[in-house]
Order: sequence, then structure tokens, then C-alpha cells
Amino acid sequence: MSRWTSELVARVLDTAPVAPAVFQSIETDSRVLEPGALFVALVGERFDGHTFLGDALARGARGVVVHEDAAVPDGLVAFRVADTLAALGNLARARRRELTGPVVAVTGTNGKTATKEMVAGVLGTRWSVHATRGNLNNLIGVPLTLLGAPDDTEVLVVEAGASVPGEIATLRGIIEPTLTVITNVSAGHLEGFGSERDVLEEKLALAAGVPCAVVGTRPPELAVEARARVAKVVVAGVAPAADVRPTAWQLDDQGQPIVRYENADLKLAVVGSHQVDNVMLALAVGRELGVPAADAAQALSRTKLPFGRCEVLHHGDLVVLHDAYNANPLSVETALETAQAMCHGRPLVVVLGTMLELGPKSDELHAAVADRVTAAQPALIAVTGAFVTAFESHASELGDRLLTADDPATLGERLARRLDGREFVLLKASRGMRLERVIPHLIPSGDA
Repeated sequence: MSRWTSELVARVLDTAPVAPAVFQSIETDSRVLEPGALFVALVGERFDGHTFLGDALARGARGVVVHEDAAVPDGLVAFRVADTLAALGNLARARRRELTGPVVAVTGTNGKTATKEMVAGVLGTRWSVHATRGNLNNLIGVPLTLLGAPDDTEVLVVEAGASVPGEIATLRGIIEPTLTVITNVSAGHLEGFGSERDVLEEKLALAAGVPCAVVGTRPPELAVEARARVAKVVVAGVAPAADVRPTAWQLDDQGQPIVRYENADLKLAVVGSHQVDNVMLALAVGRELGVPAADAAQALSRTKLPFGRCEVLHHGDLVVLHDAYNANPLSVETALETAQAMCHGRPLVVVLGTMLELGPKSDELHAAVADRVTAAQPALIAVTGAFVTAFESHASELGDRLLTADDPATLGERLARRLDGREFVLLKASRGMRLERVIPHLIPSGDA
């Protein structure tokens, strides 16, 4: 919807009539809005968009969505609401309802961004696709994704994430998907949810009322619970129980999967065995929406992932697997398996930072990961954050094979002194740890 009239906005938001106006776009950031925009003044823990109403006016905003008692500068058409975040969602839902093609919503503990990229690529062989950029998957990012859909959009692919109960249900009400993908469910965001069962219930909320759900194989309860809620459920992955699974697959010397499915062969540009599960989810979506397997395979072979997700960096004979965008016990386990498969006799170095948002089980889960990593017997283990404490019980066993530091930059300095330049280094942590600050100490700027 390239033009929003004030009459339409008032109707969507159920507000009092305002002066006639036409808005060219809807924005939540006063710094990037264009002339003629409608500015939605969101309120968060660290910001209040109402303080930028003057800036919005100066940059050419024509109207604003504000709290009902807000003071609004002269020259702006004002839509007054009780909750500006809810208003943003209502506007996004209105835009979604302008679109008549398939709407695919993707969620899961791990792999949702990769799967979203793959699904968008597969469906892009047949339609004009608009998809979530990066991982803008929350109550702000999802509405902005929908509102940003160009007029020629034929298919939407929207990523949905959550950190507290109820978010997915709210997002489902905005997205109104025709097909839902749930990649997997494991221990993640437990700080907000409390248990893996609660995480499972949260993810399944995205499938409420959809005609079809495509789900992964972990845990087995995911498919069972999905079938209790959705008329048609397709299970996809490498496990024998999957409805859509590869005929054969393997990793090449660079850790890139080679997959055979039906009569199509594809080699992925991404790395890691876990990507095969994501590929099968994307192929299952393509199959449900009528994309030939050969066309889907060609698109998947070109898929690239955003920064920090299984990104392979080289410096001479040193190889760094940068997978520090997100971390929970399952994703660390998967990354470790990928690194072991890719190191090909190189000394393996595992660099870990805190897995955030694990709640009361955080210490227990970090300790379990420390046990698993120690059992893998890497040449070096370098840790910061919660992993410093988690590895204390292994300190005597590991000796000088264990490096610790209070922050990633210091850890990088200490680690660099221990490398001879022929190692395979895995970086894994939650995004908030900014573990990528280790990289400049291993690879000079511009050499990656």
C-alpha cells in the first residue's frame, strides 16, 4: 500500500476523524523517514518516540500516531491511540490483508533466519517475494516488514521470534499466515518462558488456524503437537521419520552440504550439517506451493546467510568459523559438530561466550555444554562470560589448554598469542556478547 489516506488510517486504528491527508509511508524512526510519512511514536524501555515529534515534523512527516494524551506540534495530523505499538501492528495487518498470495511465517529456536532465507529463495523462482530483512522478527520488526512490502509483492515470507510468552500469538494475529514453518524447539529464551514445554507451546501458536504447517523433527513432540492443532502437517528433515527428507547427503571438504532430493542435486553455499534440515524445510514449503524440485534446488544453491551465521573466514592457513549471532545448548552442539567435520586434522580451537536468556537453568546448561566441549578434546578452549565459571571443574584437566578472559577483546589478545596460524577456530556465543571482537586479533582487518 504505497498511499495511506487519513480516512483509512483512522478506520484501521478506530480513532476520531482527522483532517484529510495522504501518507506515502509509515515509519518508526524519525531519522530515516521521508517527506509525507506517517510517524508512529513507539515507547520502549530506553526510548520514547514522542520526544522526536519535532524532528519528525522537521524531516517532513505529515502525520503521527501518538498516545492519546500526547502534545503534538502544529502542522501534524495526529491519530491518538492507547497503545502505539498495538497501532503499528494494526496498520501492518491492514497492509497484509491487501496481499492475496501465500504468506509464509517462520519460527523456531534455531535456524529460523537461515530457513527464512532459503524459503524466500525457493519461492522467488515463481513469485515476487518480500521477506524479513536480517532478523527483524519481533513486535516492531514484523510490522515494519509487512508495511515495507512493495506493491508488486506476490508472496510474503516473515520471520517471527519471541522472548516472552504471548509474543508469537500476537505476531500470528498480525501476519495471518497461510503456511507456518517451525524449524525446531529446544532450550532457548528460557528466561522468558521457564521451560522447553512452554517454548514449544509458544512456537506452536504461530500455526493456529493455518491450513498447513511444515515442521522439523526435533523434538518428536513438535510434529505430534502440531498434528493436534493443524489439519495438514508436513515433517521435513534428515531423520527417517520425516515426510520430506533427502535421498542422500554429505558434507564436502569445506563443510558445505551436498544434497540429493528426488531427481535434483544441490550444493549449498552455506556450511554445516544442520543446514540440511533447513534445506528440507524449504523444499517442503516449495513442494506445498508448487515449486518444482529442480527450480528449488537451483535457488537453494545460491542462498547466503546474514553476518555471523556459520561465516567462514580465512587468513593464510587459519580458518575461523564465525557463528556468534545466537547461541543455546543445541546450537552450540551443532556448531561443534560442524567444526569437527570441517577441521580436517587442523588443531581445533573452540571460543565460547555466554548463552543469554536461559533463566534459572543457565548455570546448569552452561555446565553441560562445558562437559560436551571438553569431551571433544579440542586443542584449545577459550571462554568468556558465564563459560568461565562453567569450565572451572575442567580447569585441572585442561591445564594450559583453557584460556579465560573478562571480555572478548582480551580473550582475542590471549588467544592470538597461542596460535601458530594453522588452526580451525570456532566462535560461538549469543549476539549480546559481541564475540566477533575476537576476530581482529586473529585476522587483520581486510584479510578475511
